[in-house]
Amino acid sequence: MEYFIEVIIPLSLDRTYTYCVSSKQSRDISIGCRVVVPFGKTKSYTAIVSKKNLESPIYYSAKRIDCILDTSPVVNHLQLKFWQWISEYYQAAIGDVYRTAIPSVFLLESEMEISKNNFPKNLSSLSDDEFLIHEALNISNLSVKEISGIIQKKYVLKILKEMLSKGYVKIDYNIKEKYKPKKKRYIRLSKFYQSTDKIKILLDNLSKAPKQLNFLNVFLNKNTNGKKWEDSVSLINRTNSDSSILRRLLDKNVLEETFKEENRKLYNFKVLSKKKLLSTSQNKALKEIKEGFLKKEVILFHGVTGSGKTEIYIQLIESELEKNKQILYLLPEISLTPQMVKRLQEKFGSKVAVYHSKFSIHERKEVWDQVLKNGSLSKIIIGTRSSIFLPFQDLGLIIIDEEHEYSYKQFDPSPRYNARDSAVILAGLYSSKVLLGSATPSIESYTNAIKSKYGLVNLNERYGGIELPEIKIVDLKEAYDKSLMKGFFSHTMLHEISKTLNAGKQIILFQNRRGYSRILECMACGSSPSCEQCDVTLTYHQFSANLKCHYCGYEKKMIKICDSCGMGHFQTKGIGTQQVQEQIEELFPGVGVSRMDWDSTRGKWDFDKLISSFSKQETKILVGTQMIVKGLDFNNVHLVGVLNADQLFNFPDFRSNERAFQMLCQVSGRSGRKNKRGKVIIQTYQKTHHVIKAVSENNYESIFKTELNERKLFNYPPYLKLIRIILKNKNIEIVKNASDWVYNILKHYFPGEILGPSYPYVIRVRNYYHMQILIKIEKKFSRKKTHQILKKSIESFHSIAKYRNTRVNIDVDPY
Repeated sequence: MEYFIEVIIPLSLDRTYTYCVSSKQSRDISIGCRVVVPFGKTKSYTAIVSKKNLESPIYYSAKRIDCILDTSPVVNHLQLKFWQWISEYYQAAIGDVYRTAIPSVFLLESEMEISKNNFPKNLSSLSDDEFLIHEALNISNLSVKEISGIIQKKYVLKILKEMLSKGYVKIDYNIKEKYKPKKKRYIRLSKFYQSTDKIKILLDNLSKAPKQLNFLNVFLNKNTNGKKWEDSVSLINRTNSDSSILRRLLDKNVLEETFKEENRKLYNFKVLSKKKLLSTSQNKALKEIKEGFLKKEVILFHGVTGSGKTEIYIQLIESELEKNKQILYLLPEISLTPQMVKRLQEKFGSKVAVYHSKFSIHERKEVWDQVLKNGSLSKIIIGTRSSIFLPFQDLGLIIIDEEHEYSYKQFDPSPRYNARDSAVILAGLYSSKVLLGSATPSIESYTNAIKSKYGLVNLNERYGGIELPEIKIVDLKEAYDKSLMKGFFSHTMLHEISKTLNAGKQIILFQNRRGYSRILECMACGSSPSCEQCDVTLTYHQFSANLKCHYCGYEKKMIKICDSCGMGHFQTKGIGTQQVQEQIEELFPGVGVSRMDWDSTRGKWDFDKLISSFSKQETKILVGTQMIVKGLDFNNVHLVGVLNADQLFNFPDFRSNERAFQMLCQVSGRSGRKNKRGKVIIQTYQKTHHVIKAVSENNYESIFKTELNERKLFNYPPYLKLIRIILKNKNIEIVKNASDWVYNILKHYFPGEILGPSYPYVIRVRNYYHMQILIKIEKKFSRKKTHQILKKSIESFHSIAKYRNTRVNIDVDPY
């Protein structure tokens, strides 16, 4: 009798595939296990078993699997349900969800390897191609790609098939294991010498090797008979020796070694016994949250910056640990991780694990395994958006810190999910609770709270009774007219910086643009160097003397002669963080200045080093982009300066005012968090703008009401759902015609408003021209019907030959 399994393959495929297994394999396979399956003509992939059945596929003959990789599931049934929801809601292929969800170390791929078998003795009977392959196989086995290069032909499978039928070659599939466990070396005295008499003889024999003798004496001082295994690194440090001495003793069989696998320790902060007491307001908020969870699954915790929300999170985590539950603590940015890990490890020790993309595939695999077995080393997971895909066994609480941040939204590649919204669904599957925390909640979350879909808890005062920072608005137009500017800094801001430095305090300067200058302009003809692959100007980076595209990564050396007119005089326009750093170092020589942006934090531990340096007050001024506004806690920061607030709300985006308010409030909140009220200087050309007014008064309610009224008037969320469709092609005429075709089909099916097709903000990226269509859907319109309409429309679109090379991206809940 034949048995069958349905599997998810890690390719952009919106369906499962059926494979045949033996009765024994069927018994050994569980749903959620990995199996290696052949797919296509030359490759095998690591697939996840999603279903077991006895029915063979109708339209094709089921292939047999290559092998079973797991004796127990690596993905549980709730995860598979969650993947299915992500796939359906965000209109993503289930294969894309699988590839995003699981660490790449699990995705073993095989490649066809060709080896020599029985070639004829008379090589003259071989064709030219067969002879070339024969000669190459005499040296080593080859892949299909290598053979293609050797015989200079793109398609080689037909030749290989003929050679296989003649018995000239053999074909095997090699599966390469990506994961490399960390192995720690341990040393002890060889069994032969583990007696008092033999140790004495050994020491006498080593009298002419003083370094080796000293090594053994120190080793035996704490390990009398040498039987106890000791960590080689600590042993080398204790003996004040080096690895060469250890190697000589191992070669002489004086010592023996063994290796033990262990998990990598990414952070190791000491547990502190000191318990921080909650204020009266914090205790009240904590009580309200606990009572709220008895009635609601989701609570929005609206607490002003510096109010001590994290301490309340810690109390809630402690309650969940007492029930032996797992806790997921979501953060919007990797930059927030070091401070949060420190605070939680000082309280909960080794129970805290970290999961984000800056860590290696090996480190992420170890965290995955710990979560899967509900191990003691991963009861609390601190992570960015990808951590919602971890294989939780008993999830009790999800804390989403800075829930308003759009960093929770994945834009590329598919699936384009929102981790905040997806976490609410995840919590529903596990019957766990969700706490959304923010000083500036998103309009959608606050609307849900006002409508009683979510619970709402407010915390309106800072910890210790410290007042919110004093905010001064500087009118840039007036300052320039009256010559009250020095570079990009108003006299008011420079005076406050000087005053703050003299008081021994620290400063944060916010400029939400990296690089040195946004535009490099020829003074003769006015042209600017542009990206060869995108329709954008190149940004000048002074430290590397390069011009870079921030969309595709293209870069070239700084030009000396204009490509348009041949002149060599240039001027820079617009300011980036590098230029701000340069100016502040000139204005305040000798003062330590550091910079936090994408360029300065590419390394694995760059965030940690920068934050640690600033926390220890090794640098006095921190210049940064939006990375510095997201929940960082510095005790000694007294002044925050915003160089140009107008850049934040002058965008063609219905959320621009909301995000500008959030960003300005958040960066203001970094000031004066301990002991003394801080100050904020905001430079702007639009002093009377309602966002600036709301920020200066810390009036969230006013911005909420204004934005809500506008969105109701123009039909935007939270009143409607949005779906954006982006079409891409290297030919601008094809993408225009394609977008018109898709628009007409969608207009026929959807009753609501459809905007477009139109060009996006940047028309060409990586040599692909873009057109976009925005669908506005009423909330009562069936989600299932929406999915079916879009799927059918895109399938019909791709059936047209001239549009097959046009890429179509569907983005649900964009922006």
